[in-house]
Amino acid sequence: MTQSEDRLIAKNVSIYVEDGIVSEISSRIPVEAEFVIDGRGKICIPGLINLHTHSPMSLLRGYADDLPLMEWLREKIWPVESRLTGEHCYLGALLSCMEMARTGTTLFVDMYWHPIDIARAASEVGLKAVISIGVLDNFDVSLRDKAVHEVEDFLSAIKDFSPRIVGAIGTHAPYTCSPELLLKCSEIAEREEVLVHIHVAESRREQVDFEDKYGMREVEFLSKIGFLSPRVLAAHCIWLTKNEVKLLGEHGVKVAHCPTSNMKLAAGGVAPIPELLRFGVTVGLGTDGPASNNCLDMFEVMKICALIHKHHRWDPTALPAQLALDFATIGGASALNLSGAWGRVVEGAPADLVLINARSPNLMPIHSPSTVISHLVYSTSGFNVEDVVVDGELILHGGRFTRIDEREVYEKVSSVVEELFG
Repeated sequence: MTQSEDRLIAKNVSIYVEDGIVSEISSRIPVEAEFVIDGRGKICIPGLINLHTHSPMSLLRGYADDLPLMEWLREKIWPVESRLTGEHCYLGALLSCMEMARTGTTLFVDMYWHPIDIARAASEVGLKAVISIGVLDNFDVSLRDKAVHEVEDFLSAIKDFSPRIVGAIGTHAPYTCSPELLLKCSEIAEREEVLVHIHVAESRREQVDFEDKYGMREVEFLSKIGFLSPRVLAAHCIWLTKNEVKLLGEHGVKVAHCPTSNMKLAAGGVAPIPELLRFGVTVGLGTDGPASNNCLDMFEVMKICALIHKHHRWDPTALPAQLALDFATIGGASALNLSGAWGRVVEGAPADLVLINARSPNLMPIHSPSTVISHLVYSTSGFNVEDVVVDGELILHGGRFTRIDEREVYEKVSSVVEELFG
């Protein structure tokens, strides 16, 4: 089944969940159910999958906006990040996990420092997550050895968390990681059967610098050294040539498309999504971090994804609503090498479900089944979400968290922000 193939939409059915799996979808209401959610007037979709973010950066949301990328990083972001502790990252990630759950995301991919603290936050909210430890060496041998030890220690420690949390390796970018570090991380990823997450071709400047240094572009270089593989999840991938697109397809690399962040940071280009699909590259969506988006609402990302490609190609059919929704569900699942029914609401699928209140002014009227898809991409806000189920557990009900005391979190975050920026 291709990503663009039409989906079936069922009306007036019950979804029965048992042992974390969707066991039955039918018109009957199982009398033996222990707990019932009233789904009348609601739309049920699979949980959304956010393929790229830096969740602790919610603490930096709105702190430094409307600046060029490298100025934003060097003068604002990196100085604050150097002061972040594990507790800071935990609270920032907790806030982000709450936002993601509140807006319909059930699984996210993260790359940052203090990854165990991020895993702790995701576990407390009840989300699924692929947590990658951020690593770089800036071509310094001593930093390289330290990074490798940190990767090994993290991948061992993350196994103690719930099955909803898995580890990965976050090699920051080709311009901050030496070839030796990249290949060592690739070797560890293969041995441990985990993903390698990396930023690729996010700006034209980095591609120009890379050509000056190596005589080739980033993807060509990564292919030459043997880094590319189906375990690689590459974020952004904006400034690509046709040959680079072809190489990504040949090596089975997956792409996390982050259109909202790319526009806010003025990356200056639009990722060649139609070409990537043509060469067989699996594409999903990401928000990027909450300091460069500045929100983690995947409904917003779906809409911007559809609109930017229509606008860029002068073609309203370039990226239809169904495809944008597929990117945020089955595309994300495929990008994480999750097979079978992941990213769908079908019998046998993981019970990661989102209920949206269709009786809202921005979601009326519904003319036909195709209108539902249109509304989900072009009209829905994450705050239309009322209930979120992960592995059969209700983690958000009626817009309220079942595991987290919101007020307590907000008070702690306010205190930390005063500490960091006061």
